[in-house]
Amino acid sequence: MKKNKLTDNLFLRIMAVIVAILVWIIVVNVSDPIIESSYSGVQVEILNQDLISKQNRTYEILNGTNTISVTVTAKRSINDLLGKENIKATADMAELDEENGTIRIHLETNKYNDKIESIKSKTDVLEVKIEDLMKRQLSITPVINGEPVEGYVTGDVTLDQNVVTVQGPESIVSQIDYATAEASIAGMSGSISTTSVIRYYDEDGEQLDASRLSGNINAVSIKVELLATKTLPLKFSTTGTPADDYGLAGEITADREEILVAGKASTLANLSSISVPAAAVDVTGKSSDFTVVVDLNKYLPDNIKLAEEDFDGKVSVDVPIGKMEVETLTVPKSNITITGLDEEEQKITMTGASDTIEVDLKGMPDDLKELKADDLKGTIAVDAFMTQKSLTSLKAGVYDIPVQFELPEGVVLTDDEFTVECRIRDIK
Repeated sequence: MKKNKLTDNLFLRIMAVIVAILVWIIVVNVSDPIIESSYSGVQVEILNQDLISKQNRTYEILNGTNTISVTVTAKRSINDLLGKENIKATADMAELDEENGTIRIHLETNKYNDKIESIKSKTDVLEVKIEDLMKRQLSITPVINGEPVEGYVTGDVTLDQNVVTVQGPESIVSQIDYATAEASIAGMSGSISTTSVIRYYDEDGEQLDASRLSGNINAVSIKVELLATKTLPLKFSTTGTPADDYGLAGEITADREEILVAGKASTLANLSSISVPAAAVDVTGKSSDFTVVVDLNKYLPDNIKLAEEDFDGKVSVDVPIGKMEVETLTVPKSNITITGLDEEEQKITMTGASDTIEVDLKGMPDDLKELKADDLKGTIAVDAFMTQKSLTSLKAGVYDIPVQFELPEGVVLTDDEFTVECRIRDIK
């Protein structure tokens, strides 16, 4: 029987095909093997974040689970065409497991995804903390750091806005005790203007991390005025009259003789002292030493301020009051000047044989001690006497006319009025 050539050695032919296929597979796998490539620092993209914000809540990613390492298994020819930028990691807020605080991470590549054997990460879930949003309105406190050059102090500090509305996680916002805008004046001698980022602090003065906070403003403009300083002495005077037979028994003293003030250099150049008005120290009716507290802030010149941080401007003023003494001085009549008389018509002389008159004075002992009889001058004003008496002229005769003495401060006559008997004669 004749054999069919097609069927001759069929088994061998089949085996040859199989072997050829196996050889081809082996060659292909040897030249393009399946390998793994690892990529670190892959960022997980959060999808549908608005699902949380619409609920007036916020989230925080925990334990750095939004940055992962990814391993891609694929043929060498595919892996060689992939890079970190082709790895896409996502976590969808719609898949949030609130009970456990996790969201499953989905991995894929943006090309050759269907030719990848596998893509995986040891971090398979995003860990999140969900909490309520909190909003607060806070005053902004300006804080000045550093010291200006010697001879200058801080003046007015102004902000272009002094209130901020901040919102963020309740756990952070609830800790805020105050907000600041800070500026440094270290080594400065002129006023400055700068922009300052708003900072938040807790009740212990510790600065809070503001990375999860948002405000209606993040920074403010701050202006700091720097003023020159000058030390000025204090000067006091009094008003009123002490009780009868009492007067000032010495110099008024205060617990501060001078103060440090601040202002523009041009203004300070015109100041030599700070004078406290007499109305601040009233001695009316006083019969013993007393102390009065004077607030210097009320009496500083315009555009001048106190320059010492620990001084509130209040000084204690000690006023010595003592009893007056009486002393009689023998004053030469030649020390008395007569005025206001028409000397062509009349002549006036002081009566009495003595060339002196006795004048009783009262005052504080130290003031009286300085007063000498020869230095005491007086005036008889005839015209003033006529006015007092509503007269247009004086007839010849004897009159008691007042003498006005030039007395030093603190010394007065014992009587309200001192008169001298005078004789007026007509010349014609």
